[in-house]
Amino acid sequence: MRDLGQMGESTFRLWCNQAGLVANDSKIDRTGWDYLVEFSIPTKTTPTTLHHPAIECKVQVKATDNNSRKISITLSNLRRLATAQMPTFVIVIEFDKKEVAQRAFLVHIDEKMITKILRRLHERETIQELFDHHKSSMQISYGEENEIPYLNGESLKAGIERFIPNGMSAYVADKNKHLASTGFEKGYAHIRFSTDGEQGAIDLIDVSIGLKQSTKISNFTGFHSRFGITSKKPIFESDSGILEMPDIKPTTIGTICFRESKLLPGLVFPCKVYSSPLNLAVPRKLEKFRIDGEHFDISMNPHTGAAQYRFKTDENTELPITQLRDVIRLMRLMTTSGKKVLVSIFLDGADKVEFSFDSPKQDFEFSELLDALESSVKICQQFDLGQPIKASLKNIGGNGKSIINFCAIFDTKQPVFRCDFSVQGDGFDENKPVACINLVSINIGDHVLGALVVTKGRALSLEPNRYSLISSTAEIKLKITSDERGTINKDDLIEAVKTIEADYLNNFQVITLPI
Repeated sequence: MRDLGQMGESTFRLWCNQAGLVANDSKIDRTGWDYLVEFSIPTKTTPTTLHHPAIECKVQVKATDNNSRKISITLSNLRRLATAQMPTFVIVIEFDKKEVAQRAFLVHIDEKMITKILRRLHERETIQELFDHHKSSMQISYGEENEIPYLNGESLKAGIERFIPNGMSAYVADKNKHLASTGFEKGYAHIRFSTDGEQGAIDLIDVSIGLKQSTKISNFTGFHSRFGITSKKPIFESDSGILEMPDIKPTTIGTICFRESKLLPGLVFPCKVYSSPLNLAVPRKLEKFRIDGEHFDISMNPHTGAAQYRFKTDENTELPITQLRDVIRLMRLMTTSGKKVLVSIFLDGADKVEFSFDSPKQDFEFSELLDALESSVKICQQFDLGQPIKASLKNIGGNGKSIINFCAIFDTKQPVFRCDFSVQGDGFDENKPVACINLVSINIGDHVLGALVVTKGRALSLEPNRYSLISSTAEIKLKITSDERGTINKDDLIEAVKTIEADYLNNFQVITLPI
């Protein structure tokens, strides 16, 4: 009588012999595999591949006369194939009631199949409490994508090698990593606990979005969980405890825009959004999410508009000038406008989210600082610096008045410029127009920005040898920026002043203020 099983194994051994593969058969028919196949070590190696092991794999051979393209294998055998510390395969050889093989299919026990097998085992052991896996089978399907194109050893060998492209060491490392992690994608444990009253729920929500470090809980019980299936026996129990969530990850990231009106430009910042997983289980008045930016931290309820915020930029933090200004603009909008603040959040891969909250009406103590920052931005726009200037609130605040006055030089609507000077000796003609050359400079961050400015007009006598020039115009003859060390070469300045003086000597009395 025809022995289909022996025909399949004989055919498989023949192909291995053709390709120079060593097929070691299993002596005990309970191991889940029929052959341990060993490849030869490559004859040519390099210093970096000298230590690489030869390919080894376990293969279960299935012979069949039908072409249904599916077979059943016991869970006990599949478990051994899935957890073996090497590649494993099932080869199905179709004979179609003939004496020689007609087709063959190589099924790799890959990560997807490993997960499916382990899930089925876990369901049986945890939910059904069944451990006789040799009495239960799982169906394995295969198709054209698994077919070995030629019924010979080289085609079999190439088919196996295709699944081990980076060698045995890399394959085994990847498989072990998958075996250890699959089923734990949503966590390793299921925890049950209680909180006391509404405040307990609020504290728990705050912990879940990173606003609080910990909260008290009671009736604390933990269970192992894999593939979403919770074990029946707890791994720990306690009447009370402290819950911490130290590694909170943002729900999503995006940008946030704050506006006073939909018709006005907004203040836009990158942000991380944390949405509490408990929002689905609490009343709407308790729902909360958190918007965490580099310079602010806002938590709010989207239904009630209640909001709390904290600014994280201190006086020594150095930021690009425009960014620093926008932070103070946001502070003014959120703390003093007395209006509804309109908020739009643009999240990666999601629709825009819009809401609003009420800003209090109170005094804004940083008005002068904001004026200095606005002036700083305008000044920087006048200089071709190549990269943004960074400064701190302390730096801008300490130079605020100087920065605002310096900015006035570039204001075409500035009505009056005044230049007071003294002269010594004879030769000053009070009836001749005066051109006054003045160096004006300021510090912004680690940069010194300056300008050689000429004001023209008639000088008024204040007292003997002392005069005041009042003019409605100021002409900027040269813009000056410091080098990378924050210094300006004095000799270069003197040379530039001489050039400017020469332009005015014929028609004006030139007064150069000390540099």
